[in-house]
Formats: sequence, C-alpha cells, structure tokens
Amino acid sequence: MAQAPTFKDQVVSTANEVVDAGMFWRGNLAKAVRRRDFKGTIWGVAALAFFLFLYVWQHLQVVKLGYEVQALKVQKEELSNQYYYLQYKLHDVDSLARVETIAQTQLGMTTPRSDQVVILKDSESSTPRWLAAWTGAVKNWGLK
Repeated sequence: MAQAPTFKDQVVSTANEVVDAGMFWRGNLAKAVRRRDFKGTIWGVAALAFFLFLYVWQHLQVVKLGYEVQALKVQKEELSNQYYYLQYKLHDVDSLARVETIAQTQLGMTTPRSDQVVILKDSESSTPRWLAAWTGAVKNWGLK
C-alpha cells in the first residue's frame, strides 16, 4: 500500500523540477552561444529595455505631476489668504466709523446741530401718487 507523499517530499520534487527546467534553459543558451545566434536574445533585451523605459518614464511623470499639484495647492492657499485679507480691508474701508473719521479729520465736517436738521413728513402710504389719486377720485364719486 502506497503512502501519500509528505509535505517535505512535495517540496523536494518541486525543487527538482525547477532545477531540471533551469538546466534545460541553460542548455539551450549554451547551444545558442556556440552557434553565435544572439538574435532572439537581442530582441528580448531590447523589449525588456523598452518596457523598463516606459515603466520608469511613467513613474517620473507621476512624481513630476505630484510636485505640480503641490505647488498649485500652495498657490491656491496664498490666493485664498490674499482674498480674505482684501475682503477684510474692503469692510474696513466701507465701515461707517471710518467714513465719519475721514469726514471729520480730513474734510473738516462736523455733526449737524438739531436746528440744521429738517425732518420731512413721511407719506401715509407707500402707494404711488397716481394710484392714490385714482382711489381719491373713486371715493369722491361715491362708488365705494
């Protein structure tokens, strides 16, 4: 009765198969060197170099774009800070306290006295005059 192969036996047999495969390839390489037939080898090395070049070029482009993105993020942050600073300055320039200070110091204006202020009567309604005239005429006709 045959026993099932152990793990050790399986590893040893796989290693032997790999070594045998390596000997096969080395034997073909030795024959190619003896015949001085390097055409396949040159094409293989050229293809490998081409793919290696593409791989390295791709990674260099990714790194370059990463630096550009980082520089644009810094520029965006600077512009955002400048925007908020200018908004602050705009509100400072537009503030009534600043306008009053400039009017008093630079333009020599003063706060008006109570006898200089004229208060106008506020209209009783916010309706236009033509509508008020029309409603007044309707009242006079007695239609309402």
